[in-house]
Amino acid sequence: MKPLRRHSLVWLSEPPDAFDTDDGARAAAWQAQGRPFVVTRRRGEGAEIGLGFCTTDRHHPQLRPRRVAAQTVPQHIVESMRPLSLDAVAQCAAARTKAPAFARLQAAASEAGVVVRVYGSWMWQALTDERHVHEASDLDVVIDVVSLEEADRAAAMLAREEPTLAFRIDGELSLADRGEVQWREYHQGEPEIVLKSIDALRLVPRTELAP
Repeated sequence: MKPLRRHSLVWLSEPPDAFDTDDGARAAAWQAQGRPFVVTRRRGEGAEIGLGFCTTDRHHPQLRPRRVAAQTVPQHIVESMRPLSLDAVAQCAAARTKAPAFARLQAAASEAGVVVRVYGSWMWQALTDERHVHEASDLDVVIDVVSLEEADRAAAMLAREEPTLAFRIDGELSLADRGEVQWREYHQGEPEIVLKSIDALRLVPRTELAP
């Protein structure tokens, strides 16, 4: 299995460990439905992988979805994949009213030579068909990049397209073997930037991002 990155989806051979009894029950129910968990930062220095998922209450759909933290050991991960593509998310029913915006962003990404993937509420909406988004929901994106030149193109594309779209774009650029940076912060060009990974969150010189 390739090294995991934050935001990757993983399927497990058994339910993960949660941090209280109620969330443990939610994790077990989520696992029983065959649903994936998303990789997050570790909580400690052990071997466990940090996980998350987001549940809705079918009896009280007006309530905000609940974000649940959990963890598992690497041996329990049986499958992994990067977050859903923008095109896949655009196919969900909730995206129909914003179809022109999704199509415009997809066309701009293709022109820039990058692949936009989606995490957060829009990803959970597409995966579960439950109510995770509302009219003002941001679109959380992650773009995997292999060089700073590609990161520059991706950030410039997002900055150019966002004002024309029906939603705000939040999210990150993901550099293999390094971690993720917030795309808007990266685009600002400051000499130091916050770098997030499975293991840490730290402020680094921008030059450290280069391969």
